Amino acid sequence: MSALLVLLVALAFSGMFAGSETAFYGLNRLRLRHDASTSRAAALLEKVLRSPSAFLATLLIGNNIANDLAVHAATAMGVNLGLERPEFWSTILLTPLVFVFGEVLPKQVLLDSPRLMLHFSVPLAIVRLLFWPITAPLAAMARRLDSSSTGASPLARRQFEALLQEGESHAPGEARVMKAALRALDSRGKGLRSFLRFDLPKLRADCGHEDARERLGRSVDALALFDHGSGPPSLLLGTRLVDADPNRPLASFTIPLLRLSPELDLAAAVAEMRTYKVAFAWVEKPGEWAGLCDLEYALARLLAPAPPVEPTQS
Repeated sequence: MSALLVLLVALAFSGMFAGSETAFYGLNRLRLRHDASTSRAAALLEKVLRSPSAFLATLLIGNNIANDLAVHAATAMGVNLGLERPEFWSTILLTPLVFVFGEVLPKQVLLDSPRLMLHFSVPLAIVRLLFWPITAPLAAMARRLDSSSTGASPLARRQFEALLQEGESHAPGEARVMKAALRALDSRGKGLRSFLRFDLPKLRADCGHEDARERLGRSVDALALFDHGSGPPSLLLGTRLVDADPNRPLASFTIPLLRLSPELDLAAAVAEMRTYKVAFAWVEKPGEWAGLCDLEYALARLLAPAPPVEPTQS
């Protein structure tokens, strides 16, 4: 393989790694999970991104290797051309190329269109697999410091609890909020049911626009669940129907819902929803109950005054 070809390949991989890092922070993970059911590229990329710390470590290692390979290829070209001090000239000539084509340009393009990362799903999966022996230990350490699959980590909980308890010494109004937030820690191991909404109207697939507007208008906050017939429902916001085209199916205006385990507590649910940057999620215990996790509603539940204690009769 010629030195020029190696240089071009190295610059291409450098741009892919740098652009993917930017796209990772702008990609809608909930939409990606929804598209994974119909797109092989989305399904593959969704698997690659399941461990964010390992994925970011893969990009960092890959970018360093690509840039180092580009320097060696440029030096080899300088030697072939008979240049004196080829290492010096390769560094001088290569720096603007790497800066433009390996950093600025790909990051700008993928910042504007993060879903372009779907085109890199195969090479990213291959590189992720090759670097697994290096990235797996890093991901394991990050998980221990962050959160497990069943709840927030003890370290995060202790920090959160200490912060809230410190807030109890603040002004009375703020202290009340702090005490209410402290009650969230009491939900550990108790699941999410007490923080879910069961009051939203349910719309069927054959529901028309006028009927949907009427039912949304009767709801407290213009929210409704749209039943697809199978799988979890999606969410419909009344604001989306204000200037909606009546010829478009109602389902096209709905928002897919993240699905959470009913065994999670509130702290773990909030951490999961923050990962996907959503305020609503669907929680279901098959055959028993199902409800919507609405962060604003859950906060209102926390801030509600505690029920009075009934006096005992002697």
